[in-house]
Amino acid sequence: MRWRLAFLGALLIPDLALDPFRGGLAATLWHPLGTDDLGRDALLRLALAAARSLGFASACALLALAVGLLLAWRGPRYQGAWAALRSLPPLLFLLPLAAAVGGLSALPLGLLLGLLAAPHLEPALRTRLDWFRQSPAWAAERTLGATWPSTLRRWAPWGWQQAAALFPSAWLSALWGEATLSALGLGPGPGHDSLGRLLAEELPRLASDPSPLGWAALAVVLTLAWTAAPGAAKDGNQV
Repeated sequence: MRWRLAFLGALLIPDLALDPFRGGLAATLWHPLGTDDLGRDALLRLALAAARSLGFASACALLALAVGLLLAWRGPRYQGAWAALRSLPPLLFLLPLAAAVGGLSALPLGLLLGLLAAPHLEPALRTRLDWFRQSPAWAAERTLGATWPSTLRRWAPWGWQQAAALFPSAWLSALWGEATLSALGLGPGPGHDSLGRLLAEELPRLASDPSPLGWAALAVVLTLAWTAAPGAAKDGNQV
């Protein structure tokens, strides 16, 4: 979890400087992947886009866990509504919405991804919290008349530790949600560079005019897809 949270800082990194007169340069020693059409070093752009995508996914996952904990803490209320939301994969909701409004910018997309992922996390979180509610420690809190602020202060770290085990799955869902919408041209605009935007620009060119940046972006995405899921269970314990 920690290494994913480290990428939140990438959301604050400024964009690379543009130099259109040096656009489209071939790979050299100084530019191992060449430059893109706007003169940005392709390797630096790939690194920045990947870091921003990972940071964006981390922010969405944190929101999803916070909302999921809130839903689980409320107990069995509105379970029918949460079950209905869980039956709808987030992308099935986001794709028609983004197409209807002509695309979603980074902030609305992040909020929607986090809120849509939260109901999927709620059952696992509720199971963990129900175990705590049925424990002697919880009964002692109630018997001794502990106030809500004191209970929250004492048990919040434990609750967050339980939620953190689900962070990788929420992170992966947000990462591919943003990448899919961006690759389809329905995600954040040019002001939010990401792996999805790189794929949207480079994939159509791979068949006719392949660039090192396109192949490198595709390799990074496939590597993430291959490594993220198998490592999720192990990473969940490395809070």
